[in-house]
Amino acid sequence: MKAGDRVRVRALNPPGHNRAPSYVRGRTGVVVRPVGDGRFPDEAAAVGADARREAIWTVAFTGRELWGPDGGARDLVHVDLFESYLEHP
Repeated sequence: MKAGDRVRVRALNPPGHNRAPSYVRGRTGVVVRPVGDGRFPDEAAAVGADARREAIWTVAFTGRELWGPDGGARDLVHVDLFESYLEHP
């Protein structure tokens, strides 16, 4: 994964902890930059410090992608997301 890649947020709704905001699930955006890495929170909630570390990416979504015609044509929303939440469309 790299800046400029188009990605879709997996439409996940697992039980328990999840850090992918529901308003971006199933939506397509563009990778802006890598943020670094961190303990994957879906696992950390259950296993603590033994949770795997994973890359985090800033992804930009247009207002129209998120809210349809009510979204501003030039609006962008940036969301930091763990790599497991992302897939190539």
